[in-house]
Formats: sequence, structure tokens, C-alpha cells
Amino acid sequence: MEIKKVAVIGAGLMGSGIAAQVANAGFPVTLLDIVPDGASNRNVIAESAVSKMLKPVKLGSPTPLMHRRNAKRITTGNIEDNLDFIKDADLIIEVVLERLDVKHDVFRK
Repeated sequence: MEIKKVAVIGAGLMGSGIAAQVANAGFPVTLLDIVPDGASNRNVIAESAVSKMLKPVKLGSPTPLMHRRNAKRITTGNIEDNLDFIKDADLIIEVVLERLDVKHDVFRK
């Protein structure tokens, strides 16, 4: 099976890092996370993760995204409104918080 489209559920350090490497490899990737309580921007977590990918993790280290243009390969969203974004994904990587209730909720959706 050829992988053409990847989805990552969980936009924390590990999930955003995986999404960055997928984008660096030239593949489109969808990065989803939860909707934070009271947020006016329902995709703020995933969008913030992409912004952070353009900055070095620590002074003198490379940025997770090798080039700014790679950010255009990342589509952001949330697991409440945008699960349809990943229906055609060839590979879905789940990296949500290590809590069974959270993982069960994601897999149920």
C-alpha cells in the first residue's frame, strides 16, 4: 500500500513533531487536536503547534520544519468538527494524552 496522505491526532510535542517530519518528507498531513474550553478559535491548539514548528526547540537547534513552505502541507483542525478531514488518510497516527478515557473518546469518534 502506498501512503499518500497522513493524519496525526494529537498536536502536542510528539504529534506536532511527527506531522513536521511527514511534511518535511513531502506528504500532506492533517493535524487534529481537541477544542479547548471557551476558545473562540476551535483549531487553536493545532494551529499553535504549526507556528511552533517554525521555531527552534532550543537555541542553536534546527526547527522541526526544514522550510517554511513545508507548513503549507499541514492542514489543521479539531476532533469535534474536522474528523471528515481524515476519512481518506492512508495512515492515521494517534498520539493523544496518555489517558484511557481520552483515547477511548478518540477511537469512538
